[in-house]
Amino acid sequence: MSTPIATQMIPQGLVVPRAALGEWLERGVEVIKEQEQIIIRPRPAEPDEREEGIRILEEAGLLVQPDWEPTVPPVSDIELEELRRKFSMGQPLSEIIIEERNERW
Repeated sequence: MSTPIATQMIPQGLVVPRAALGEWLERGVEVIKEQEQIIIRPRPAEPDEREEGIRILEEAGLLVQPDWEPTVPPVSDIELEELRRKFSMGQPLSEIIIEERNERW
């Protein structure tokens, strides 16, 4: 979409009416210099830090989305309750592990 705008060239630079840029001024504008023309357009929205980090890792090939389903099923409610019970006893994890090993022998 292109809309002709009345501009003025003065010694300080090119004058563009504020009304012509509207909400672009809130986001900021960038100037693109091409061989035959100069383009003024709204600045692209800044991605948040998390999205930017993910994009960089994906471009470097260090992060990929797997195309397979997880092979480990989620923990059932019964197993989850058993874990809650064991970890709420107030014992150190190492002692709980030793007890479980002794139960199996």
